[in-house]
Amino acid sequence: MRRRQHSASSSGHYTFSAPSKKHEENTDDWLITFADMATLLLCFFIIMFALTYAPKDAYEKISESLRTQGFSSSTSKEDPFETLVSDLQVSLGASGFDQFLHVKTTPGRVDIELASTSFFTPGSAQLKREAVPVLEHVRAQLQPFMKQSDMLVKVEGHTDDTPTRSAQFPSNWELSSARASNVVRFFIAGGIPPARLVVTGHADTRPKLANRDATGKPILENQHLNRRVTISLSRKDGG
Repeated sequence: MRRRQHSASSSGHYTFSAPSKKHEENTDDWLITFADMATLLLCFFIIMFALTYAPKDAYEKISESLRTQGFSSSTSKEDPFETLVSDLQVSLGASGFDQFLHVKTTPGRVDIELASTSFFTPGSAQLKREAVPVLEHVRAQLQPFMKQSDMLVKVEGHTDDTPTRSAQFPSNWELSSARASNVVRFFIAGGIPPARLVVTGHADTRPKLANRDATGKPILENQHLNRRVTISLSRKDGG
C-alpha cells in the first residue's frame, strides 16, 4: 500500500496529495468492430455463393412456397429480349463482329440487321466465307431462346431498287427471298428447329432510306443501307 506524501507549508499546516494513477486507454476496442464487420462480410459471401449455385428451379420453389403462405412476389423476371440484346452487343463488340451488323430492340422483339454487302456478293445469294463466323455467333446466341415454345425467328431479305435480271434471279423478289432462305438454312443446319423459322423476301418495297434523289439519280450510300437481311426474334403471338 502506497503512503500518501505530505509536506509542511510555511504556515505550519500540512497538505496531502493523493498518489497519481496513470490512466491507460484500452486500444483494443476496434477489434470488436472489425470482428463484427468480418462476420457480416463472411455471411454475405456465403449467401451469394449459395444463390449462385442454387438449382435452376430453386427460385420457383421458393416463390411458390411464399405464395402458398400468403406472400406475393414483387420481383419481376428479366426480359429475355433485353438479355439477348445485351449479350449480343457485348459479345459482338468483343469479337469485332459488330461492324457487320446492328442490333436493336422494340417491345417484345429483337432485330438483328445484317448488311448484305458484308454477307453476299452483289447479285448473289451465296454467303461469303467471312460471313460464316458472324452467323455462327448469332446462331449460338439465338439457340437458348429456342427452348421457349413461344419464340419465333423471322428472316427477311431486302434489296435496293437496282433491277436484277439474271437467269437465277429474274427480279429482286427472288434475290431477296433466296438470301433470307440461305440464312435460314444455315440456322437449321446448326440445330434451330425449322418450325420456329419464317422466310420473307421484300425486294425493294421496304427501303430504310430513299434509293434515289429528286432527279432520279441513285444515292449509293442509301442503296448500300437498303441491301440487308433482318433476323427478328419475337413471340409467336407478338407478330
